[in-house]
Formats: sequence, C-alpha cells, structure tokens
Amino acid sequence: NHCDHALCSLLPYYKKGASIIETPLGNLKVDHALRNQLLTSTTPKFEIMMDQSVDEEEHSGEMQYPFIAKIINDLNATRSENNKRLDIKILPIMVGSIKTNREETFGRLLSPYLCDRGIFTVVSSDFCHWGQRFNYTPQPSSSSHPINEIHEYIAALDKRGMDLIELQRPGAFADYLRECSNTICGRHPIAVWLHSIQASMLTHDVRFVSYDQSEKARSVRDNSVSYASAVARVAMFDG
Repeated sequence: NHCDHALCSLLPYYKKGASIIETPLGNLKVDHALRNQLLTSTTPKFEIMMDQSVDEEEHSGEMQYPFIAKIINDLNATRSENNKRLDIKILPIMVGSIKTNREETFGRLLSPYLCDRGIFTVVSSDFCHWGQRFNYTPQPSSSSHPINEIHEYIAALDKRGMDLIELQRPGAFADYLRECSNTICGRHPIAVWLHSIQASMLTHDVRFVSYDQSEKARSVRDNSVSYASAVARVAMFDG
C-alpha cells in the first residue's frame, strides 16, 4: 500500500530479519526457518533489499497483525492447562509492482507453501481508490443504466474484479485490470495468490463476505476507498 517497488520481498528486511513483530495484543514470532528456506532454495529469488524506514512506512501488514494476534490469543485461551500453547509463527511477504509473468512465476513457486494445510494465508488489500486525490475518476456513462450515482459505478467496478477472484481466474483478473485500471493496491499479491491456488492440486472455494466504501461518492469533489473481505477454503469432498 505504501511502497511501489518491482520486487517480491520477505519481511522484515533489515538486520538479518527481526525475530518478532509487536502488536497491542501481543508479539508475533517470525518464522525464520521458512524465511531462510525461501531465500536460499527458490528460483526466482526473493529479495531482502529494503531499509528499515521503508519497511516501517508500509502499512498493509500492520492492518492485519492485531487480528492475527487476537485469533492466536483466542485459540490459546480455549486450550486446557495440560495442553501446550500453540506456537504459531508468521512470515510477511511484500509483493511489489511485478509484471504479470512474474505474478504467475511466484504464484507457482509459493503454491506448495500456501496450499499446505498447516499454513493460513492472509492477503492484505483494499479496493478502488476513487477521486481526484487518487488521480482516478471514471464515471458512469449515459448507457450504464440503471447505474446513476458514482458510488454505484464504483461498486459495480469492484464487483467485476471480486467475481473474477471468486472464480479463481488470474488471467481474466489481469485483463480486467488492464481494461479499467482499477486502483486496487493489493492487485499484485492477489494475482500471485490466484496463480498459487490455480497451480494447486486442491480445489478451493472463494467467497466475498463483506464490501463497503469509505464514502458514497456523488460528485468529482468526493473521494472514496473501497474495502472488501473474502474467505477461501479448501473444498471438502465426500468419501
């Protein structure tokens, strides 16, 4: 959401990698074993080329860490005194503005990890940034009946992308972005994830469960950011 670089990088980037990520609800341990495995055994290579100040300005992970900590705390709270606390670790990956072919390459590379039943994946993104402050102000045309308001146009634009994510079609999602240039900050990690589950031998069920906008834009003086939440599950088969 903050750094526009053409890399796929493992966080934290500096001082050989931090061991914890602090949140108001408790610290999260960084999975250094998995980090080192990805750094040393994969082609193409992940990057670690970013200084501490840039890392600290990037907020996509910070939006998720407290929720992850809350879930871990709740899971441990339900365990009896005789059961050992769950030692859950995280590994943040920042996907920058990489080209479409690199999205597919990294998706295939990460597929065995992201589809591991012992790994839970979170992709952090918002959706359309509409308004003059974002240099993005497409509007409904006279032929787009029954869409009259700008916020309705934005919702319909976002819905097209959300439908393609639910259908797990990374190629069509890339075509959609080329066509409308929707300002989805996390479009590249979303695409990497779509390629990852497409390369998997597992069948996934992806569904959006919530959608909202920061403001219902009605004029070019307004600014709006869209937010959407989706849940993906591995489909269960009979027998």
